[in-house]
Amino acid sequence: MYTPRSFQEERVEILHQLIDQNGFGILTSQTSSGLMATHLPFQVDPDKGKYGTLVSHMARANPHWKTIANPTESLVVFQGPHCYISPAWYEEQVTVPTWNYAAVHTYGTVEFFEDPLKLRCLLEKLVHKYESRRGGLWPISKAAPVMDTYLKAVVGIEIPIDRIEGKFKFNQNLSVEDQAGVVEVLKNSNDSMEASVATIMANNLKTKEL
Repeated sequence: MYTPRSFQEERVEILHQLIDQNGFGILTSQTSSGLMATHLPFQVDPDKGKYGTLVSHMARANPHWKTIANPTESLVVFQGPHCYISPAWYEEQVTVPTWNYAAVHTYGTVEFFEDPLKLRCLLEKLVHKYESRRGGLWPISKAAPVMDTYLKAVVGIEIPIDRIEGKFKFNQNLSVEDQAGVVEVLKNSNDSMEASVATIMANNLKTKEL
């Protein structure tokens, strides 16, 4: 990933935080049929491996896991908040528009597993994570009558992260005044993505002041 120095984010805990908050990633691998990409919900175990380990699952019917060229490095891409930035929001407007965004790329060799107990644990953690964010309205215990059948229809995924890259592009290369102008416009936006960009930028400015 092309990342100018001013946009590099190298703190692993911050990169893990983005993955935790934006866990629906894209797994891309070289397979016997060529490049293949699958969109999957990931969780990151920060304590397993040098840079953590990604865990997920995919449909057994998906040819991705059956045709992956093993062992080979795969890429998982996670996209954080992003939005269009207009020069009209800068103090210095003689420039061009841009796009602010956060992204994390992780690299590692995919390991698949089919153990039903391990799969059940993975799915229970995934459901608990997202149901708790919605008030815990649906307990996974309600799926008990069909869980064994479902477990046979999926395979588990573990990817020990060998490399991790972060790009947090939020106008850090511009003046404080220009950054503040963007925050002022976006902070009250009805678009949740724009509001999230404003929050990140505002936090960046606070850090500069310390």
